[in-house]
Amino acid sequence: MRVLIDSSTLIALAKIGKLNILEIVFKEIFITTVIKDEILREDSPETEVFKDAINRWINIIDFKGKPKEFRKYGLDAREASLLLAAQANDRLVLDEANARRFAETKGLKFTGLLGLIVAAVGAKKITRELALETINKLSSGDFRMSLELYLWAREKIESS
Repeated sequence: MRVLIDSSTLIALAKIGKLNILEIVFKEIFITTVIKDEILREDSPETEVFKDAINRWINIIDFKGKPKEFRKYGLDAREASLLLAAQANDRLVLDEANARRFAETKGLKFTGLLGLIVAAVGAKKITRELALETINKLSSGDFRMSLELYLWAREKIESS
């Protein structure tokens, strides 16, 4: 089973200095060439962190198809490339509603960033303290989440 991760998850974790959570939880992850291009933009302060991770534990995969054809489903090129690369036994980490709906219609397994953090605590791969610190930093940063989702994650983490 491969774990394929969208750029929004990578960027959100890198911005708060927690990208290594993905390495702790999965040992290795997969992204597409389109996502690699997005996270390695020259103007990003996280570029060096991403370069190091790509050299060590982030694998780049190709995809077949045309991401532009997915615009009619409300998907951008990054999300579309990930869905084009996904195979039946892969796990995707997606936070955009349109991408999740599309993955569901194709029978693909997926979770979001907060679900991943909750599951990692339950599997004892990260501590409750690290998980709570992470969701608190995410909620006060650029990562979009509803109060309801934040409270759900916090409750699950605290009760683990």
